Amino acid sequence: MNTTREKIAIDIGNTRCKIGQGEMVLPVEYGEKWLARIPCPPWPCQWWVGSVNRPRYFQWREWMRQNRPDDDVRVLNFRNIPIEIAVASPEKVGTDRLLAAVAANTLRQPGRGALIVDLGTALKVDWLDENGIFRGGAIAPGLRMGALALHLQTDALPEIDVRPILAGMRGHEISPVGTDTFTAIQAGLFWGMVGTIRELVHQVERFCVTTPQRFLTGGGAESVLSVLGGEFQYVEEMVMMGIRAMQR
Repeated sequence: MNTTREKIAIDIGNTRCKIGQGEMVLPVEYGEKWLARIPCPPWPCQWWVGSVNRPRYFQWREWMRQNRPDDDVRVLNFRNIPIEIAVASPEKVGTDRLLAAVAANTLRQPGRGALIVDLGTALKVDWLDENGIFRGGAIAPGLRMGALALHLQTDALPEIDVRPILAGMRGHEISPVGTDTFTAIQAGLFWGMVGTIRELVHQVERFCVTTPQRFLTGGGAESVLSVLGGEFQYVEEMVMMGIRAMQR
């Protein structure tokens, strides 16, 4: 009898979680009854989970305990993710960063390092050296985080909706000179993100022995790709790609 279980990948992020079944990736927004929206086959499965959101992870584990007690759960962390981590505290590196690095190691050319620019809730710029070793990187606020901070830490600035940018607005659609408060904030967030990426990449590349490949991923990646140009390779769902690489 074939006892091989179907493998499901789950990426529990800060803004949403994503479910990978086969080649399909389904985003699940957090909110009331978000767990009920996770698609589950009627038979026992094997779940491979990467999480950077502890409260949502514990909610999911409790839901699994109550509703799918026969399923196998494999929690991914710095101990079992197949990558060498050359930083002071490997246990503190976000699982999403390490899984994206696993994906980059499957994509980069032999002998070349890689830079991974991930535009998620936070902006991450991480470096793999030419041997595929994770060397660390930089973390900065993402677009939504920046918009919220401007609103919460000032008296008069509104919280603008960054969803149009995340949905794929192009650079030529966002003037660097805003003509009202909304477009001024939009300009600052978008072009500030572009400048942050360019400068961080420039600074990190000073440490590289060879010219690294540049990978761009995350929910806001397509919006800046048109501005950054062909020097970046857009890769959809690198964290999910890293989980799937481990499932093989």
